[in-house]
Amino acid sequence: MSALKAILAVFWLFLLPLILGLPFQKRKKPEQRRFFYCLLAGWGVMLGSFEILAVPMVLNMQPYSRLAWIYAIFILAAAAVALIFGFKSLPSVTFGRLKACARQPWTVWLAVGLILLQIALYVTGIFTDADDAFYVGTATTAQYTDQMYTVSPYTGKILNHLTPRYVLSPFPIFLAFISTVTQFHPTVVAHTIMPVFFVMLAYGIYSLVGERLFKGDRNQNGAFSTLLSVVHMFSYYSIYTQGTFMLIRIWQGKAFLAAVLLPGMLYLAMRYLGENGTASDWKAVFCLSLGACLATSMGIMLAPILLGLTGIAGGVLFGRWKKTLCLAVCCVPCLILAGVYLFVL
Repeated sequence: MSALKAILAVFWLFLLPLILGLPFQKRKKPEQRRFFYCLLAGWGVMLGSFEILAVPMVLNMQPYSRLAWIYAIFILAAAAVALIFGFKSLPSVTFGRLKACARQPWTVWLAVGLILLQIALYVTGIFTDADDAFYVGTATTAQYTDQMYTVSPYTGKILNHLTPRYVLSPFPIFLAFISTVTQFHPTVVAHTIMPVFFVMLAYGIYSLVGERLFKGDRNQNGAFSTLLSVVHMFSYYSIYTQGTFMLIRIWQGKAFLAAVLLPGMLYLAMRYLGENGTASDWKAVFCLSLGACLATSMGIMLAPILLGLTGIAGGVLFGRWKKTLCLAVCCVPCLILAGVYLFVL
């Protein structure tokens, strides 16, 4: 039974986003395709589509089970379509990248070792804090009551109002969904299952940023990733540092935003504003902006600020104001949700 649960976890948190990201690599040359780019774009599709489905259903007080079924059917159908249209790019994204790994310098392997150590600590240990009572409690309550945000996770009493910042960013409900489809308890999903894939994704994004900063120099990129790993491991001098968010509570929406979504959006925006930027990069940014809204209410404001500043910088430095306007379109969902927060709820 545990083996089956592990297979389901790998499917939903690794294989499915990888498949969903294949169409974003379709128009790129084989040597330009990247495994973690594909994974990042796929996660953007998963999170963005969940946000679009979940928020209206939460506002209309629909049962959790209905959302879970609708989303599962939709995302599996989307994956089937993505596999059909992006199947040809699968070998270069997977086996092609594996071949490239065999030629990595020692700095890259040092970074990989440190990253695996951090993942192993998530698997073998556990850290809890006061936020567990809400995040894990909300996910568990949604499963057992079949209601979303109408029952208090603290007391079990019926709530007479919806809390806007939680309703518009239902990341705990996504946690409940992953728990449902993998059959692991929400506590296990939050503290053990999700961090394995999220930490891997985060460092994958950092490696993409390093590749761009160091113009493909693998040795320098490996040193960059190693330095980041060491900084993260020795950053528990405050509960608000990047390393604390990443290595202790990356399963929380605000930590996932800081460790994965904002760096991913920055990388994709930089790539889009570059000379070889394509519409696929822009579409991936749009999906991640929705994902930032799902993760936390802070994402509703931080995502457009990041994209706005990056777009203006790209327009001033490179004169690509058309692409700046396209990045501005990615901010529209965030602004709509901000308007709902201010004027509706």
